[in-house]
Formats: sequence, structure tokens, C-alpha cells
Amino acid sequence: MKRIAIVGCGFPQLSLVRAAKRGGHYVIGADANPQAVAVALCDEFHETSTADVEGLCALVRHTRADAVTTTGSEVSLKSTAVVAERLGFPFYARPETVRLCQDKDAMRAAYAVAGLAVPAFAPCASPGEASAFARTHGFPLVVKPSRGWGQRGVARVETEAELAVAFDDARAQSAGAGLAVVVVEAWLAGREYSVNGWIEEGRLESYCVTERLTVAGKRPLGVMIAEAYPSGLSVEEETRVVLEARRGARALGHMRGPCYSQVSMGPKGCVLFETAARLGGGFDADVTRLASGVDLYARVLGVALADSALERQGATLPVHRGAVAKFLVARPGRVRAVHGLSEARAVDGIDDAEAFVPVGGTVMPLTDSAKRAAYVLAHGPTRAAAIASADAALARIRIDTDAGVGTRPPESPT
Repeated sequence: MKRIAIVGCGFPQLSLVRAAKRGGHYVIGADANPQAVAVALCDEFHETSTADVEGLCALVRHTRADAVTTTGSEVSLKSTAVVAERLGFPFYARPETVRLCQDKDAMRAAYAVAGLAVPAFAPCASPGEASAFARTHGFPLVVKPSRGWGQRGVARVETEAELAVAFDDARAQSAGAGLAVVVVEAWLAGREYSVNGWIEEGRLESYCVTERLTVAGKRPLGVMIAEAYPSGLSVEEETRVVLEARRGARALGHMRGPCYSQVSMGPKGCVLFETAARLGGGFDADVTRLASGVDLYARVLGVALADSALERQGATLPVHRGAVAKFLVARPGRVRAVHGLSEARAVDGIDDAEAFVPVGGTVMPLTDSAKRAAYVLAHGPTRAAAIASADAALARIRIDTDAGVGTRPPESPT
């Protein structure tokens, strides 16, 4: 039994904690939220911020951890990479690689140098610079923090008035991450796809491409509500999407371990708009496991434990022709009751169903992806069948808050 410190106990780390427990390991969880969904699964929990590098280093030393790792969260990823480097633990990405995969302006610049198609963009230090970009390129535009995660501070804008508001919001998010600029870029029309893979011998191998379905609206923009497999792309289109993700990882110097990429396919062709040196934070790797039989969480643990056989482990689980992870958005307010989880889990084709906010906790307004309230994971003989099972399960879940009784699942993606 190894003692594994996992940075973060929210839903992005839930499946990683479960994988460590299945492997027979002692899990030491760290999170600022003692009510986080994975806390109850940990053998030992410490109320420590995932952004507190010094605190995390002290925790790892104090608990005599044999390994430290994380997944799914950019905040946790940045801290864990630094902690691992300082303490001499195995990790798959250097802090500088993580930085390049998080700083949006540096990421776009690296893509451009490597010859990838990128939307017109500019790092803007003032509203005046953003307005000048708008005059040159026209609306609509996307405004985002230079470093951000979970769609915090990301907005689509169509007027100067909207640009001013969105700029201030994004600048506040950038400042919170220690940066001074906001990224403004041309709008990309098209459908969004996620490439879920692993970099092996310096080359990204894709294990699953999913369609990324998002909540309607301009602010926040792009909060994912479902990851659905198969992607719906043709074989040729999916090959192109994977190739673009592969080129992006190489451009950023990401040479080992998990890689999550977001790609747009639309009238202007295939455009990569994000590379992350981690697994997706929305149960993307769980959909990948259902689609490919490969457990990427086990591979993350393999890196942390210096277990090369586990890191390279292939398909070990059943494969399904359709799979989806779909989220529930609840009414904001203090949670009075959560109903229907057992009934949701009993629906045919459901692999998991969880609520992320406990009774007594607070559902926050949907300002970013961390504010989603529950999810279900489903498989089926087709994508449509998996989504039908997910919708049937979500319909059974009700989160009562003091702002209103119950929730309604979002409209079903197809």
C-alpha cells in the first residue's frame, strides 16, 4: 500500500481518488472545502488550499506521502507540478510546461509559431487596446483572462458596451492569477470537440474524441454540459482533429502524460483553441474509459508511483459504442435536500450519478464550470441510447434549495 497525496477533492478529482482506492492505496486528500465530494472517500483529509504550494509541501512531508498527484483542475495542476519538482516526486509535466498550457496568450503565440491555425487575437492591457482590436476585426469577439480555468471570466461580446463589461471581468480574473492582460480574440463559429489522450514517447495518442456540448449563453461562455461519444465527426474529420491536438501538444513542449485538447470544427476548418496538460475536468476520462477500455486515471497514478507498467497500461475494461457524461445545473441557494440519486443510479446504462453540493451547502450561480451541481455517466449501444439513459437518470435527481424547489435538467444534446 502506497500513501498517495491527491491535490483537490472536488468532482475533477473524484475518479482519481476512486482509482487510487481500487488500487489498494492510502489516499491523503487536500482541499480548501471540507465538504468536497471526494473527501469522504479519502483515508485522511487536510483542509488545505489547492493553490497553497507551501502548505501542500508541508502536508506532503508531514503525512509521509509516497507520491503526489492530481488531475482535472488547472489550479491543482499548477501547484502539484511545483510541489513535485520541489520535493523530488515523479510528475509528468514541468511547471514551465504547465504555465505554457495555462497562459492563453503564450499558448496562442506558441501555436502560431508552430504554424497552427489560430483565430486573430491580442493580449490587451487596457480597454482601449481591446476596443482597437474590435475596430480592426469587428464583432463578435471572445474575451477571456490571460490565465483562467473553468470558463471563469470568458464571454462572447457583440457591442462596445458588452466589451467594456467583459474586459473588466476578465481582467479581474487575470489579476487573481498574477497577470496583467486580457486576451481578446475573433469569434470561431463551429462545433467543439475534446481529444482525450496520452502522450507516449513524445507523441499524443488519442483514446477518445467527444463532442463538447455547452450551456447556451454568452456570459459565461462555453460551460460544458455534456461530453458525448462518438463525436459525430467523419473518420477524416476526426483524424484531422487529433492531428491538430497532436501538433498543439508538441508546440507547447508537452511530452509526457495526460493531454486534454479542445478543437473547433467549422466553416474556417479545424482550429485548436486549448491544450491542457491534464485529464479533462468534466469526467472526460470516464467517458474515454467507457469508449476505449483504457483507464487514464490509473495511468496518472502510474506516473506518480513510478510504475511504468501501470503508466503504459492498455485496455482492461469493456468497450461501449456510446457514452456520455452529462451535468445538472441547479437553482442557486442553500441546499435543503437532494432526492433521487439512488433512483438515477438504478436506470439501465448508468455507471455513476453524483451530487456535488451536500445538504447545507450552497449552489452558486453558474459563473463557471465549478458551479455545476450534479452529473451522470452513462453508456449504451449508441450515442443516442447513452444520452437517453443519462436524461432519464437526470430527470430523477432533484436538488431543493432555499431559492426554489427542484431542478430541471438542461435540454438533451443529440
